Amino acid sequence: MSAPEQAAAEQTYRAIGRFMFEFSQVEFAIRHHLAEEIGLNGEHFSAVVESYDVGVLTTVAKEVFKKTRNKENGTEIGKLLDRFRELNEGRKRVAHGLWVPFMEGGTVHYVSRNKLTSSRFKDQAKELEKQADKMCQLRADLETAFSFMPSVFKHKR
Repeated sequence: MSAPEQAAAEQTYRAIGRFMFEFSQVEFAIRHHLAEEIGLNGEHFSAVVESYDVGVLTTVAKEVFKKTRNKENGTEIGKLLDRFRELNEGRKRVAHGLWVPFMEGGTVHYVSRNKLTSSRFKDQAKELEKQADKMCQLRADLETAFSFMPSVFKHKR
């Protein structure tokens, strides 16, 4: 592999790692705040909250926060959770795609399970850095929304 190809590959590897890191941080923040919201005992956290895939996690969290928060805050959290679900489509491509990290700024070949059509995405190093920035901002927005308004229900701890 030539030096430019190696540099492009390293940039792609870094972008993949950063994107997955930021995604995992948002995902855990949602799990953590959901568990707090329902008063889940820490010893049951993994068995209950960590067993959800992203689709189920966002559906459950939206339903819980809709019921435990005032309408404005519950709606805002719901919109943010919808953004997370949309960004999960990118995670699927990262996790399940076939990568050629040194080609055209990082290229991934991906077949959507929903559409069963293949797609090729190039310049993914730059795109994943942008998506990682969006994830970082989403986590900050979620933290603000989660802490903005106390729950309607008070839980026994």
